[in-house]
Amino acid sequence: MLADPTSTPLPTLLAVVGFPYAALVGVRILLRRHAHGASYGVSLLVFAIAGFLAWLGAEIDLPLTVGSGTSDVRTVDIPLLRTTAELAAASVVSAFLLQVLDLALRARGRDRLLQFQRVALWLAGVLLGAVAIYQVHFAETLPIRTAVLSIGGASVFIVGLALQSTLGNVFAGYGLQASKVFRKGDFVQLGLTGGNPVVGVVWDSTLATTRILTRDGQMLVIPNGSLLSKDFLNLNQPNPQLREKIRVGISYDVPPANVKDAAAQILASEPNVLQDPAPNVWLVDYGDSSIVYELVFWIPSYAERDETLDRVRTRLWYALKDAGIEIPFPIRTIKMSSADEERARAAAGQSRLDTAVAALRACELFDERGMSAAERRELSRAAIECSFVRGEHVVRRGEESDAMFVVVEGACAVVLPNGDRIALGPGAHFGEIALVTGERRTADVVADSERTNLLRLPKASVEPVLARRPEFQTRVAAIARERREATLGAGAAPSNREDGSGFIRALLRLIRPF
Repeated sequence: MLADPTSTPLPTLLAVVGFPYAALVGVRILLRRHAHGASYGVSLLVFAIAGFLAWLGAEIDLPLTVGSGTSDVRTVDIPLLRTTAELAAASVVSAFLLQVLDLALRARGRDRLLQFQRVALWLAGVLLGAVAIYQVHFAETLPIRTAVLSIGGASVFIVGLALQSTLGNVFAGYGLQASKVFRKGDFVQLGLTGGNPVVGVVWDSTLATTRILTRDGQMLVIPNGSLLSKDFLNLNQPNPQLREKIRVGISYDVPPANVKDAAAQILASEPNVLQDPAPNVWLVDYGDSSIVYELVFWIPSYAERDETLDRVRTRLWYALKDAGIEIPFPIRTIKMSSADEERARAAAGQSRLDTAVAALRACELFDERGMSAAERRELSRAAIECSFVRGEHVVRRGEESDAMFVVVEGACAVVLPNGDRIALGPGAHFGEIALVTGERRTADVVADSERTNLLRLPKASVEPVLARRPEFQTRVAAIARERREATLGAGAAPSNREDGSGFIRALLRLIRPF
């Protein structure tokens, strides 16, 4: 029973404080726009509004005439606001207990409840609350047999006719979730590869619809009934590993054995390429201007697909270039230049490459202990030459960047937050913190000579070496950690460790109004 405004002060105080408090919690839950908390937030709002109005005495009596025959007809007044508030209270209790159960499952490392399990348990809780309300308020004036015969038959017919399409989607959603065709977070592809497939991540799946976040960042909402009629691939189940292919055309002048050897070395040393099943390199076609080879390999999951294909293609280009293997194109290019110009251009490019290789060899981080001569040459091809004058900033504290630098000529100075300066001469390097951790720059670095030449090494060029050589990665990470501690002080990084209070904090978020 709801409180009477003329009752004792304690129930009055509870009503005056409790109903606004429930409304605030409900609004906060709804503003979070979390699908799992929608029923909890809506129920709280309905309970607060209907309950407060009923407590103030603004009741709406709904006359209901029922009967199973001409001689057994009666009229029952149903207090609409009070009954709505009590049903909403039953829904609040049921939804709150479901939230607690979900938190307990997650705290123990288990998956959330499936959506159809949540709906079934919530409906069971509301039904128990409705039975309790009937027994307290209507059992004497409205026999259960009369209520079922008068209300039940017509309601079932009307609701079933109106919700025919919705119920079809609900049953389809039940089948999808019960059979676990996909889970939240799975990569799926709608449509077969030959058509125009849509690839995305399962964002959420309810009993009525499934939401898929496409690779273009768009939210695709599909009724479950329609989803069952589409061809779709689950790229994560039963095995997340995927088979990929890369085709490349090579000149007819190059022996196939040389091409296969260069490509096989790349596939054998690439971290994201699985070695079981073993990768292969096949000669698949004789084209008009080239022999076509196909690199066939397996990757751990679709999430690594784009990055892995990019790295394999990039490394393949460098490997073929270093081996003098031509990748021909079916185009005609006419260059109007003299032989002297061509030789000068080639000599300048070779000189730049030799300078970069020598600079990396002089740097302790890139010596023979860290990488091979071929890897230094690979890094040198991707390095960017930069020149600065005295006092010019190379990097600024707080800016975002993912590149490191090597001093080739001249000098730089690292300006720490406390004003101290650290001199860096030829062969020195800096920027490892941003490259390894992705953090913002922790100090200013300025040119400290009349002319300072640097090599800028982007993260995309250093990452393959870090992945292939654990010892090099360990050295870079150790240097980055030491320099970060020297710049910011030891222990400045916040801890991400979770403790047992996480469950309590999540539980308190369910009942706090702000």
